[in-house]
Amino acid sequence: MLRALVLLLLLANAGFWAWRHSWLEPLHGVIGARPEGEREPERLSLQVDPDRIRLIPAEAASMPASAPASAEPAAAASAPAATACLEVGPYSVAELAVAEAAVKAALPDAGWSERELTTTWWVAMGPFAETEQLQKKREELKRRSIAPELASAAPGSAPLLVISRHDSRAAADTELATLLERGVRTARVVSATVPQRALRVAQASEAQQATLAALPADKLRGKAFTPCPADTL
Repeated sequence: MLRALVLLLLLANAGFWAWRHSWLEPLHGVIGARPEGEREPERLSLQVDPDRIRLIPAEAASMPASAPASAEPAAAASAPAATACLEVGPYSVAELAVAEAAVKAALPDAGWSERELTTTWWVAMGPFAETEQLQKKREELKRRSIAPELASAAPGSAPLLVISRHDSRAAADTELATLLERGVRTARVVSATVPQRALRVAQASEAQQATLAALPADKLRGKAFTPCPADTL
């Protein structure tokens, strides 16, 4: 009995040694176990695209996906440029031609238009029936660095020394108050019926706005481009 047990143990050890060294490989499927355990190389062949697997840290995996860095500059580049409506005037027909020539020379593609003013308001002195009195007032204004223009508020009327022209009575009253602070006492607001026009650039780009602002005052008959009145847009 003892000999049989010893012989059985020897056979078991010999079988294990043969299995461990893969001498029994044809019988692995029958035995149901392999000496390599969970490290058999054929498992790699069952993986789908193993070279594309990447390990991601847990904190990175929890972060929300963000847009590419180039998205923000692209959105800014697609934003439309700011435009503004600018206007200069009022002008008589002859004065408008001078201002229009200046704008055309600076911005030939600006797309300007004319706006007719049915009523204009002047801050003026006069009327002067005598040339001597008119010249005396003109010299007084010149000493205050004011250069008035000679005009008539209606056809056939005596000339006025026009200090400024405005689209509204309120704007004219504001200018008159400023002149009073400068010591000009005899000026007044006059409603003019002479046809007047304004020169308008309805959609001036930022570059065009800068160009219009830089036009010399003498090219615009002493005036400058300003935002279009809200009630005319």
